This record gives sequence, structure tokens and C-alpha cells, in this order.
Amino acid sequence: MTVNNNITFNDILQYEIIRSKYQVIMDKLKDKNVNILKETLKEIIGFIKEIKSLALDRRLKNLIKYQQKLAKKLLLIINIRYIIFFIYKIMLQKLIVKLYESIRIFVTEIEKIIKY
Repeated sequence: MTVNNNITFNDILQYEIIRSKYQVIMDKLKDKNVNILKETLKEIIGFIKEIKSLALDRRLKNLIKYQQKLAKKLLLIINIRYIIFFIYKIMLQKLIVKLYESIRIFVTEIEKIIKY
């Protein structure tokens, strides 16, 4: 396998830009805030779309595709988390209402029994 070693000044500049951008992204990924993580994932996906065509090496292209796939999965999981939380709240509220009604009926029945 031959590797093209004709590195130009433009290649070095692109490398420096990509490296510094990835460093910023890596720092943001450490944040515990879900909103910041979500924005960072969107930023990664957008950045990957921009640099995808720059990668000529197959290994680099595969790594970029893998990063894009992981970022999209993470974004999907975060979005699903909101849906699951919404469903959780609805189910919780319904069960609380049912329990409340069951207790109310029970107390009413006890009162009927005691009155007799």
C-alpha cells in the first residue's frame, strides 16, 4: 500500500483547523448539561459533513463515518429520552389519579360499613 506523502501547506492548515475544532468539540463533550451535549452533537454532525470530502484516505473516511454514526445515535437517544420522560409523566399522573380514586372508593366503602 502506498501513501501519498505530497503534503502541501494547505494540508497543514486544514489539519490544524480540524485538530483545533476537534479539541473544542472534545472539551464540550465532557459537559454534563444535556442541552450543551445536544448542541455539540449537532455541531459535530455539521462539521463532519463539511470535512467528509477532505478525507482521501479510506481509514480516515471510515473513522469520520463512524463518528457521524455515533453522534447521530447519541442525538437520537437524547431526543427519545424526552419522549420517554413525557410518557413517564403521563403514566405517573394516570396511576396517581387511579390510586387516589381507589383510596377514595375504599374510604367511602368503609364509611358505609361503619354507618350500618
